[in-house]
Amino acid sequence: MAKLKEKLWNWGHLEGSHNKIVDFNCTMSPEEFAESYGIKNAFIVSYGGNITPPFSGLAERFSSLNQIKWSILGDASTPLPEEKLGNTNDVIEVAKDFKNITGGVVDDFFSPERTKRFTPEVLTEIKENLNKNGLDFWCVLYSHEFDLPLENYVDCFDGITFWIWKSEDIANMKDYFTRLKNLAKNIPVMLGVYLWDYGNGKAMDPKIFENQLAYYFELLKNKEIEGIVFCSNTIGDMPLETNKILKEYIKKYSDIEN
Repeated sequence: MAKLKEKLWNWGHLEGSHNKIVDFNCTMSPEEFAESYGIKNAFIVSYGGNITPPFSGLAERFSSLNQIKWSILGDASTPLPEEKLGNTNDVIEVAKDFKNITGGVVDDFFSPERTKRFTPEVLTEIKENLNKNGLDFWCVLYSHEFDLPLENYVDCFDGITFWIWKSEDIANMKDYFTRLKNLAKNIPVMLGVYLWDYGNGKAMDPKIFENQLAYYFELLKNKEIEGIVFCSNTIGDMPLETNKILKEYIKKYSDIEN
């Protein structure tokens, strides 16, 4: 049986990626986050175009991580690759040499620019190429995107990471989870947790944060979700209450088998 800590993930960006949008300078890398928090899995995602092919140098740096899902498309501020399938072929190539790379991910996907170019047909081609090389394909979905026409896209992915952008909306997390499960059906889902309130540009309210953690860890314990993803190493070395609370929850839950 797997331990819960094996189902915890970092939403990994290169160190310092968020320094312009938070109130401090953070120097923690994805591999340092893994060491400090005991979270050995990571999504590795380009932020503002700061990760570009070839990926072998960074993959070597991250070889101590257990699992990696590498970005096929980076965040919204990352220019779209010229290639029809984004960075799919580059991820497939680097995964041949680094077996801890187990999948690909598209970040900030459901925007007009991205859905226009990456149609369900193109996404299906990406998925098929990844799958035949032993890799899975994940996307990001936000709570404020539920009213978009998502049904044509869901089957294009092997998994969904789900995020609540504004902290005040975390109060609706149980309703969101019901909607997510109805949408995803049998597709695995991971639930995202922000260590900083990016939607409001301020520190996360510790009570709201702890309520979210308590609910998500119980879902994980009860095998209702595939994992929990934390954003991120980019603020992981800051003296925030959320970082302290997260470490307490990891200590409490990580060695539980399920």
